[in-house]
Amino acid sequence: MSQYRTLYFSFAALVAMTHPNLTQAQKSPEETKTQCISLLREAVQSAESFFIKVHAAEALIGNHLPQGIEPVFTDLQKAAPDYFLGSTRILARLHKSNPARYESQVDQILTVFLHSEIVRQRLIALESLGKLGYSQPLPQIRQQADHGTDGMKPMARWVLANSGRAEDEAQLAEMLTLTDPLSYRYAAYACRFLETIRPATYALLETCAARIPVDDPQRVYVLSALFVHSPEPKRPATRAALRAYETGEIGERYEVAEALSLRGTVADVPVLEKLLADENQDVRVAAANALLRIYGR
Repeated sequence: MSQYRTLYFSFAALVAMTHPNLTQAQKSPEETKTQCISLLREAVQSAESFFIKVHAAEALIGNHLPQGIEPVFTDLQKAAPDYFLGSTRILARLHKSNPARYESQVDQILTVFLHSEIVRQRLIALESLGKLGYSQPLPQIRQQADHGTDGMKPMARWVLANSGRAEDEAQLAEMLTLTDPLSYRYAAYACRFLETIRPATYALLETCAARIPVDDPQRVYVLSALFVHSPEPKRPATRAALRAYETGEIGERYEVAEALSLRGTVADVPVLEKLLADENQDVRVAAANALLRIYGR
């Protein structure tokens, strides 16, 4: 009996050496979740890129794992001007259940949008407001929604679309019909974050995806939003179109994982496990987030 056991373990060791992906596939959900949490917490503490720290923190918060995040971003908020907005967004998310503290953080982001003379800072402030679900139709936001440049227009329209009003969503969706890549990329990106979209908006996403070239670097953002909002009968086709980018450029791999975090299923676990070993840390963070959310569902 012992010789058969020896042969079995020798064979198992050979399989592990020659087919490492099989051992990865045999991980239990609990083992994978533990790996993902460890990866995200390590990224919060030591990622070289500030925005990878932000993405990792948002993933942990979104998966109800906020421990240890606040002191890191309280320090980063004061460390450099370029860190202020992302850190403030994280602190706002952490204090979502505390209205006074949450509104204080949102007001700080709003102040940057209203008063900064640096366009990039104002753009990031609008994006942060969009991600936080802010929807107040301030005159300054309306002005950018109507006349903004350098990406300000779609970002402002995203903020207004958070209101849930049909006319605000239609104004955002209109940008999907434009030929300017920045317009339809940001509009599609914003749509991915909306809880729901109307059939007319979905139809414009479909038309946009069909008209832009397959090699258009912005196309993955349109497909991402399309997959997230696709009705069940269309989900297999939109999933296949999105996952064609799972071996693409860094931003494409990242976007695939982000979309799967919202509407992926256990059928997507194998590709996410591959992305969990990606050479790029931001992609690994996005994959960890997606796996935790899928197993959480």
